[in-house]
Amino acid sequence: QHGFARNLDWEVASTAADLLADTRTPEVELVLQQNDYTLAMWPYKFKMVFRIAIMGEESLRTEMRIINNDDKPFDFTAALHSYFEVAGIEKAKVKGLRGLTYLDKIAGAEKTQEAEVVQFQSEVDSVYYGAPNFVELDVGTGAGIAIKSSNWSDVVVWNPWTSMEACYKEFCCVENVQFKNPVSLQPGESWLATTDMEVVVL
Repeated sequence: QHGFARNLDWEVASTAADLLADTRTPEVELVLQQNDYTLAMWPYKFKMVFRIAIMGEESLRTEMRIINNDDKPFDFTAALHSYFEVAGIEKAKVKGLRGLTYLDKIAGAEKTQEAEVVQFQSEVDSVYYGAPNFVELDVGTGAGIAIKSSNWSDVVVWNPWTSMEACYKEFCCVENVQFKNPVSLQPGESWLATTDMEVVVL
C-alpha cells in the first residue's frame, strides 16, 4: 500500500529563507535517487525531486517530479500523504467529490459518491478516481483547506477511527495520489505534479 520513498533519507538539494521582503519565497528542495536499498525492491534508476514552498502566511505549494534515469521504461504510483488538523472528525467534511467512482477499501468494493460531501462517522479509507483539480476540506471551525492540484489523477480520503484511538478525532487525510493508472516513463522522460494548499474562510 505504501512505497519506499517515505522510509528513506532524502538529500536537501537547496533552501531559501524569506527573512527580508525582497528575498525569495521560503522553500526547500529534496532529492531522492536510487541506491542499493531501492534497487533491491525496484530495479530502476530514477531521480525524485520534491519541492515545498511557503506561499504567504496561509498557503503551501508542493511539486513532485520523477525522472527516469534508466535505459528502460518504468511505471510508478505516488501519493502525498497530506494530513490536516480538524476540530473534531465528526465535524469535518470533504467537498468536490460528488459523482465520482471510488474504491472503498473498508468494504472492498467500488462505489459512487452520492452525497454532496464526504463525512466521517466510522473508519474511512477511499480512493476517488479521476478526481477534479479542486477539493475542499471543511475543518469544522468555519475555515477550510482549499486543495488545488495539477497532474494528479486521484484523491484519497482516510481516517483510521478508533484503530488510532489517541488521535483519530483530531485529523483526516485528504491527499492527491496517482493510484488507479500508474504513470509510465520512457528513459529520459519526467513527470511533474503540483498541489497548492491554502487556508480559506468558508
